[in-house]
Amino acid sequence: MADIRTSGMEQAITYAAILLAYARESQQEFDELLIEKNRYGAVWLHFAVRPSTPSSKNRHKVAFIQA
Repeated sequence: MADIRTSGMEQAITYAAILLAYARESQQEFDELLIEKNRYGAVWLHFAVRPSTPSSKNRHKVAFIQA
């Protein structure tokens, strides 16, 4: 899991695009990619990779969160 504080939404989207392209090219599974702007205005990118299990049904969850 990685939590990356970015300088703004544009940088967060750029990093997300890089991570998604890498996941696609390397055929790596990921669980969550979230971009979150918290109540203080900080923009975070959260990227999670978890071991595959029979109950892991939420692969490739992508979301924008406004707190």
